[in-house]
Amino acid sequence: MHKPSEYLPAAVAGLRSRLMPDCSETLCHAGRSAVVTRVGSLSRGEDAMSGADVNEEVHVIALAIDFPELDKGRLVSLSGKWRIVTSARTDPAAATLSVGMSAELERCRASYRRPGTKIAQPVDVLAVEGEVIEPNGEAFAPTPCRVWHVAVPEEGWYEPTEPQVGDRLDLDGANLRVASVAKSDGFWVLEARAGR
Repeated sequence: MHKPSEYLPAAVAGLRSRLMPDCSETLCHAGRSAVVTRVGSLSRGEDAMSGADVNEEVHVIALAIDFPELDKGRLVSLSGKWRIVTSARTDPAAATLSVGMSAELERCRASYRRPGTKIAQPVDVLAVEGEVIEPNGEAFAPTPCRVWHVAVPEEGWYEPTEPQVGDRLDLDGANLRVASVAKSDGFWVLEARAGR
């Protein structure tokens, strides 16, 4: 007989092993990996990223103990495909973790340039194209723009300084401007925007 704190982990283990083995995948983050269960319903709650943030495409249930540092905005690998975590929520007992993730990030080569310089650095990145975001109505000449989310690995970065807001990125034929930079798990995760 299970103690009350063991009911949810036992139920998740049952989902993975008996009830839904075809929905099992391997999630990796920060040197840890575990089998998770892919589920069909996406989180649309207050903790989900929205607007210029990454669109959620995949949702899984994991044991919270397997991924203690997993949070929104982190890079993870789901069955060998890189994704950005869009939402991460535990149940009231903090036993299970419900994780929303972006579409798969594609590997591609980009050209990175700092404004005021003519030298472009080639860099291998992981990228996913987002939606068109609406302009700020108070702007002088509002223009809708396409958002890209780009993960730049630290190990392939040769500039003396980190990526910065305002830097330029040529990616898949699009000329992008970096709008935000966050560091996560050996990568810089950039939000880059292109005019339409």
